[in-house]
Amino acid sequence: MTGHYKCRWIVALLGVLCLLGVPRTALCQKATVVFECGDIGVEARRVLADFKKERLQFQKREKALEKRADELKILQGQVDKKIKQLQDLRKDLLEILAQKDAIEKEKVTKLSRIYQKREPAGAARTLASMDKTLAVAVLSGMRDKYAGEILDNMDAEKAREYSTALGRLGNE
Repeated sequence: MTGHYKCRWIVALLGVLCLLGVPRTALCQKATVVFECGDIGVEARRVLADFKKERLQFQKREKALEKRADELKILQGQVDKKIKQLQDLRKDLLEILAQKDAIEKEKVTKLSRIYQKREPAGAARTLASMDKTLAVAVLSGMRDKYAGEILDNMDAEKAREYSTALGRLGNE
């Protein structure tokens, strides 16, 4: 093999290694190739110039990808922060809802005691005219004997409706 063909073969091999993505080594990074084979020819110089141009393009792409990765890390941090804020807000909201439920339960218990002390006929008229959900909650908070007396004093349709709702209470 003559010296001229050896140089072409080496240049081609270096180019193929860089193009195939061989891990970065001194070969693909800012490599300075010193040839001791005299004039390498126009074609070899063109190939070397093309390799240098492609290497610069790869470096630009790599820098752009690194910049994009940094931007994505910043965005991920912002998203994580927002998720944490939303989780904290959700926790606060659940606590507020639990307090609201406790207050409502306390009020229904108090109403149950009040209606339990009333005349069954009067309590029946009042409960029949109020919101069904509230009336059923009040009836469910009473002792069975008083709730039964109140239901006995309601018209049959309302008594059936409230009794059915009482039977389903807790199964919803």
